[in-house]
Formats: sequence, C-alpha cells, structure tokens
Amino acid sequence: MSYRNPKAAPINLNAGAFKGLETLASDVYKFANEEQTRKGQLISESLAAQQAIDDNINKMGLSLEEGENNFEKQIFEQAQAAKQKIAAQYDAMSRTFSSPEQRAKAKAEINKLNKYPESLAADLGTGKYLVDQFNKGLLVEQGQTGSISKTNNLDLLEVIKDMKGGGKNTRIETNEAGARTLVTNVNGKSYKLNISNITNGLRTNPKQMIFNTVSDDSSITKNYQAVMGISGNKDLPALVSEGVISKTSKETVAGKSYEVYTINRDMLNQKASTLSKSLIDDPENYNYANSIWQDKLGNSVSLREALGERGADNKYKNQEAVLNQIRTHYVDQAIEASGLNKAISAQLPKPEKGYYYRTDKQLRTLAQNPGKTITVFGKKYKIETIDNKQYIIGQEKQLPPPTLDKDGNIIPGSEIPTFDWDKGNNFPLYIVDEKTKKKTLNYNNFRSITGDTTKIKN
Repeated sequence: MSYRNPKAAPINLNAGAFKGLETLASDVYKFANEEQTRKGQLISESLAAQQAIDDNINKMGLSLEEGENNFEKQIFEQAQAAKQKIAAQYDAMSRTFSSPEQRAKAKAEINKLNKYPESLAADLGTGKYLVDQFNKGLLVEQGQTGSISKTNNLDLLEVIKDMKGGGKNTRIETNEAGARTLVTNVNGKSYKLNISNITNGLRTNPKQMIFNTVSDDSSITKNYQAVMGISGNKDLPALVSEGVISKTSKETVAGKSYEVYTINRDMLNQKASTLSKSLIDDPENYNYANSIWQDKLGNSVSLREALGERGADNKYKNQEAVLNQIRTHYVDQAIEASGLNKAISAQLPKPEKGYYYRTDKQLRTLAQNPGKTITVFGKKYKIETIDNKQYIIGQEKQLPPPTLDKDGNIIPGSEIPTFDWDKGNNFPLYIVDEKTKKKTLNYNNFRSITGDTTKIKN
C-alpha cells in the first residue's frame, strides 16, 4: 500500500476579514500618531508651566548664595516643589491608558498650579515690601511722629523683625487653597502672619497702611498752650500779671542781682482740667488716642486695657486716672514748648551811671509788680497789657461841669475832680534794641510823663 499526498484544498479568502484588518491597522497607526502629538503638546505645556515659575522668581531677583535669606530659600523650595507637582500632573495626563476621569482631575490640578507662580512671586514681593517699610519706620527715632508704633500687632512686628534678619526663625506654611502664612518661633513663642492676605489687600489698595506709625500730636500741645495762656511770645511781666509765674526769691550771682520765678502748676493744671475728653469719648479717636497712650506716654498696655470696663454711668472704670495721666503729659509738653520748663530769672536793671532820677526806682518797682499801681507826684500809674505788649498808663484828672445855683453862681464844692485812666495816652514799658533785641525799661518816657527833671548822683 502506498502513501499519496492529499489533494490540496483551495483557501477561501474572505474580503470582509481583509477589510477589517486593514481598518484596524489604520486606526492603530492613527491613534499612535495622535497620542504622540498629544504627548508632545503636554510635554511642551509642562515645560512652559515650569518655566513660568522660574520666570516669576527670576523677575523678583531671587538668588541663593552664601548667607542666603531663609525666606527666599523657602520661596525657592516651594517653587521647585510646584514645578515637580506640575510635571507629575502632566505625566499622569500623558499616560496612554489614563482614564478620562484621571485626565480631568490632573487638568484641574494643573489649572490651580498655573496660578501658583504669580501668587508665589507676589508673596515674595510682599515679604520684601514689609521689610522695606519696617526699615523705613526704624529710620525715625522711636516715639517720634512717623516711627513704628507700639500699637502694632505683636505677630506682625515679631515676624517682620525676624524677616529683617533673614528669617532664620521663620517658616512658610501653605494651606490647600495656596494661601501662605509666615510662622516665627522666638524664645518658645510662636507668631503668625498671613502674608497672602496682605498681598491681596495690597492688590486692592496699594496705599494700604501696613504698620501703624506714631501720630502727630503737636495740635494737642498747641491747644493746651492756648487754654493755659502760655502761647505766643509773652514777656516776663505779662506772665507774672496773668499769674502763670510768681516771683519767689532774689539771688546775687557774680555781683549781679536776679529775681527768680516759678511756674504756678496748680493754676495751669486747673485750666487744663477739662481737656482731652474727646480722646476717650469719641470711638473714632481710639487709634489716635491709643498711639498717644502707648507711644507718647510710654505705657505698655493698650488704652482699652487701661480704661477697663464701662460702669452703669457709661464711664470707664479708670477713665479719670487715664485722663489725668494724659493731661499731666500735655501740661508738661505745653510748658516745655513755651520754654517755661527752664529756670526763670531776670536781672534787675541798674540805674544810669553817674546819676539817676527819683522816678527810675519807682518805674522798676512798677515793672516788678505789674498788677499794682504807684503814685508819682500825686498821680497814679499802672501797667496794662495790649496785644501781648505792656504799656504805662496814667490817671487823667477830669473836672465835671460846675453846678450853678438859681442865680447862676457856682455852688462851692461842685467842682470836685474825678480821675480815670487815660488809655489814649500810653507808652511802652520797655524799649527793644532792634539789633540785639535787648529790652530796657523806658526811663525817658516815664520821666517825661511824670515831669521828673531832678538828677540824683549815685
């Protein structure tokens, strides 16, 4: 028995199957090309997003060198971390078999991260701005108008103070929304400052005040001067006549005689006893008053703490004590501004060499006692202040019209003279040398008005 090869059967080729294979190959090729294009676009977008972070940081002039600033270092580290997060999200999107849900989630995260470079650079700029403003305030002597106020939030001061030194004790905390808080740890205490809030505030109002500065209280001092009667350039006799100062003693120094005067503080305090109430009563004045309380008076607690709670009478528990402390301060300031805080003395004038007149001594007596009158040759004289200058005024004899009887004769005794001050006839108490501004008593005019012509040898 012999073996024979079977007859080859013909192959039945289905045209539809060929068509299906051809379409599948085409779809795979098309998918591969589209996927390649999609990944290429994602890679470009990823690189662009990461470059945006570098550009924003470079724009702020951030450079890390020896002795680097800790705040800048952390900004840099956050920038690098953001770049890595962006790259990771783009990587997730670029995976061939990632689901639509995964890609949508990654895209949403990328949209959020794309805002990061701008906000990061903005907070970096805010940090630099805060330090600059703090340094500017430190250029003004503490307590003077425009210097950094003690009323500032302690967290703000402590954080920026550390930032000024490079931020060695400060770290940046970022929440889920991307807002950054600076946390400073000093001597076991923690201070926090939401720098992103300040950044947003500066966007809305670039002129926003960051630090409270010491208020200008010169107007209060001037008001106290006016009420106390020590404003302007009043001379010594005017101050004496108004009771602001009183003569207390006489002294002789190097052969020269002086009169010593002291300030009547009780009287000045009484005049100022109703001032400054609006600082406490008007709520709109609180920030201004608090600056005065802490910066000018040097108190360590706030004005609100010092005042205490309101009572049934709507007054604060310590209101009078606080007001008295404020008034005492401004009475002192007003006295100092008027130059009355120094020893007040006046050298007694000497009579002219070789001779003098009798009325010279009487004029000196009158100048030393401006509230009194003196009688010279039967006529009285006094000092009167007009427009802050002192003048000598004498009495003028006035004869009334005579009284007549029915026959037209003058009734004896009806011509009794009366006296009144002749205000229209006066002369300055002092003569001022225009060059030296030295004042001397007006002896010549006084001698003339009194009719004193007799010289007396010394």
